[in-house]
Amino acid sequence: MAEDVLVIHRGLALMLCEDAAILEETLRAIEPLSLHVRRLGDRALLVPADEIDGILETLEDEGTFPRLVGSPPEVDAPDSRDEPVAEEAL
Repeated sequence: MAEDVLVIHRGLALMLCEDAAILEETLRAIEPLSLHVRRLGDRALLVPADEIDGILETLEDEGTFPRLVGSPPEVDAPDSRDEPVAEEAL
């Protein structure tokens, strides 16, 4: 029997859009950046946290002025990315 495991990922930012149409516009605006973006439902995206400034600049150039909540996390040194952050059995 497999256990459910909680895995925490570092270096990601969650972008929430007001509605699905804005998410589609956001995807079209950041498409030229060639980022690895994961869509989570109709209103959310996971994006690389170290690219959030470029994403915000691109959206502002398109006439969209998103609100940033919190500060982007600092990206760790490349050698520490291979270590597991935390795992807990649910």
